[in-house]
Amino acid sequence: MNRRSLFGLAAGAAALPLLGSGAEARPLDQILSTRRLRAGINPTLPPMGLFNERNQIDGFDADIAREIARRMNVELEIVQVGSPDRIPFLQSDRIDIVLGSITRTIERALVIDYTVPLHTQSMVVLTKQSGTAVPINTPADLNNPSVRLVQVRGTVGVPWIQANAARAQVTLLDNYPDCFRALAQGRADAMVDVAESIVIPMRNFPVQWKILDQVLASFWVGIGVQKGNYALRDVLNVILFELHRTGFVNTTWEKYFGVPMTTPIPFNPMF
Repeated sequence: MNRRSLFGLAAGAAALPLLGSGAEARPLDQILSTRRLRAGINPTLPPMGLFNERNQIDGFDADIAREIARRMNVELEIVQVGSPDRIPFLQSDRIDIVLGSITRTIERALVIDYTVPLHTQSMVVLTKQSGTAVPINTPADLNNPSVRLVQVRGTVGVPWIQANAARAQVTLLDNYPDCFRALAQGRADAMVDVAESIVIPMRNFPVQWKILDQVLASFWVGIGVQKGNYALRDVLNVILFELHRTGFVNTTWEKYFGVPMTTPIPFNPMF
């Protein structure tokens, strides 16, 4: 597998900005003196981020950010970001931290700093209980010319398929609803993607779904801070340790996803 392709992609991720100095980050003492923490959250990645009935940004990331601000004894300001602009917002000092499934990759670590992991993403196979061209019970079953796979362009499942299921038929579409529709209508048999990107949307289609037990790859997701903002990063690491230790992260995860995290975060006090 092409290592750069695998680690440089995540579901829905966009290209990274070029290396550059950007604006200087607000130091920790300024965040504390102004009593304001600015958190970038993407509301188009439910349930990580979403708009609630009051048209306010909510979801897993918002709950985590609110708890971080509470423990820092500051007010939280949520700033809407998207996949293309979340890192530029951080680099230009429009936000202090960024959440939103910002998977830890080598490419991103060159331009931002990461906290310890907040949660994981697990790549899995989604298929149906019945009605596929051939039975799909293991990932190896996908490498069959009779199997029809459907994928969102540019997502992490594409390089995995190229390396592990090259004999399958593959159709690339532009978005997740179109992929789920193709599966539900019997025009495709399976897809390979991050469980956290599919577990909620698939509920919108009245199909007996099946997610294979095997995790194909795990990705680590931290909170992003501007490069060199070590004082803020170190405080966030201590807070995240406490949120994991007390079970706050797992409880919040199950609140929004309805199931435990597929790949749990190891409990580790060292960072």
